[in-house]
Amino acid sequence: MSVLFIVVMATALVQEVPHEYVGIALFIAVAVHIALNRRWFRALFRGRYNAVRMLQLVAVVGLLACMLGQVISSLVLSKYAFGFLPSLPGASWARRMHMLCSYWSFVFAFAHAGLQLKGFDRLVRPKGSESPSSLVWLGRIVVMMISCYGIYAFVQMRMGMYLLGLAQFAFVDFATPLVLTCMRYTAIAVLVTAAFHCLRRVIGTHGKRN
Repeated sequence: MSVLFIVVMATALVQEVPHEYVGIALFIAVAVHIALNRRWFRALFRGRYNAVRMLQLVAVVGLLACMLGQVISSLVLSKYAFGFLPSLPGASWARRMHMLCSYWSFVFAFAHAGLQLKGFDRLVRPKGSESPSSLVWLGRIVVMMISCYGIYAFVQMRMGMYLLGLAQFAFVDFATPLVLTCMRYTAIAVLVTAAFHCLRRVIGTHGKRN
C-alpha cells in the first residue's frame, strides 16, 4: 500500500491513465486491509483510550473519510477507468475535493504507519541487549537524512498549501522526471512516518512515567 500511495500521488496529472487504475488498486488494497483488521474496528468501543490510541483512531478515521471523498470525486472526474459512466455534474467541486482528500489521505496513511510501527531497533537488537546496535544507529541516520530531504520536498512541492485547501489547481512541472517525483513523495512519506513514530514513543514514555 505504501508503494501504491506514492505512485498514485506521483502520477496525478502526469500519467492520467495509470493514475486512475493505480487509484483503484489502492482502494482495493485498503478495503482488503480493513477486512484483515476488522477485529480492530470491533474493539473501538472497548477498553480505555490513551493518547496513542486516540491518535491512531484519528489517523484511521481521517484516512477512511478521505478515501471515501476520493472515490466520490473520482466518479465525477474519471476519464478512463469509469469513462463508461454517464457524465456527472460538479467537476469544479470534485476536483477540489479530490485534491484535498488525496493529500490528506497520504498524510493520514503514513501517520497511521508511523503509529503502528513497533520499531526497527527491536528487530535487529541483539537478544538480551538493552543498548541499540550500530545497525540501529545507521538506520536512524539514514531515516534522518531522508526525512531532511522530505522537509525540502514538502516545501518544494507546496504540500502545505494543498493540505490547507488553498489551491484550486495542482501545479505540475512536466519537466520533472517521474522517478524524481516518486523519490520526493517517498521522502515525505518517510518524514511523516518517522515523525509519528517518534511522537508515539514520546507519548508512550511520558505515559509510563505518569
